[in-house]
Amino acid sequence: MNLIIFTDLDGTLLDHHDYNFDAAQPALNELSRRNIPVIINSSKTYAEIKDLRIKMHNNSAFAVENGAAVYYPTQGSGQAEQLKQTILGKPLPFILEQLAELRSRFHFQFQSFADMSNETVAEITGLSVESASLAKQRQASEPLLWQDSADNLEIFKQQLAKNQLQLLQGGRFYHVMGQNDKSLAMAWLLNNYYQTPKQTVIALGDSANDRKMLECADFAAIIRKTDHSYLAIEKDPEAVFNSPDVAPLGWRQAIDFIFNKLGTGDTDE
Repeated sequence: MNLIIFTDLDGTLLDHHDYNFDAAQPALNELSRRNIPVIINSSKTYAEIKDLRIKMHNNSAFAVENGAAVYYPTQGSGQAEQLKQTILGKPLPFILEQLAELRSRFHFQFQSFADMSNETVAEITGLSVESASLAKQRQASEPLLWQDSADNLEIFKQQLAKNQLQLLQGGRFYHVMGQNDKSLAMAWLLNNYYQTPKQTVIALGDSANDRKMLECADFAAIIRKTDHSYLAIEKDPEAVFNSPDVAPLGWRQAIDFIFNKLGTGDTDE
C-alpha cells in the first residue's frame, strides 16, 4: 500500500496559538522511517513553509497559499535540493488591483495584509514580527479581515467572482485568490509528481479551506478545533476520523488511528 499524506498546518499539525508541533513529532518520525511522504498543503507562504520544512526535516513536495502554487524538489548538482514551482492561481498584483478597485467603488470595510505592518500582522496572528514578515511575502493570494456587514460580504464575493477571484474562509482570515484551492494542488501533485500505483491518499485539516482536500482524499482526518467543534464534510463516515484532541496531539492521534485502520501498526511501535 502506497500511503501519501497531505496536511494543513495551522490548527492541524501546528498548535493554533504557539505554532509548535512537538506532540506530533513521534508520528512524523515514524512516517519518515517508513518513507511515507508528508505533503504540506497550507495557506502559509513559501517563505514560511521553507523554514518549517527544515525544522521538520521534510523533503516532500508542498503547496502554498491555499493551492495557489506547488513546489516540488529535484536533484541539482552535488545532490542539493532544488525546487521547481508551478503557479496555479492569480498573481498577487492582479488581486491587489481588484481589491483596491472594489474598495473604491463599494466602500467595503476590510483590512488586508497589504494594509498592515509586520507588527500588526504579528499582533493579530501571534507570530513574531520576523515570522509576520514571512507571512506577508505572498505570490498569489491575499488574506484579509472582513470588517463590514454580512450582506456586503455577499456582494463582495459576487464582485470578486466577476474577476475570476474567490473568497475562501480560513482559520483566522478570509483569503482572496484565483479559482484554486487545496484540492487542486493535491490533484496536481498526484497527477504530475507522485505518480505511484495504488495510492491511498490521507488528508488532515480543520478549517473550511481544507474541506475539498478532505473530501477528495481516501481517508480524511478532521482535527478538533480549539472551540471543541469539528469541520463538517460530505464523506462516508467510515472514511473520516475526528481527533479527540486539538493540534498537534490531534494530528498524531489521527495518524495512529489511520495506521491501525489500515493494519499497518501505530506510531508507538
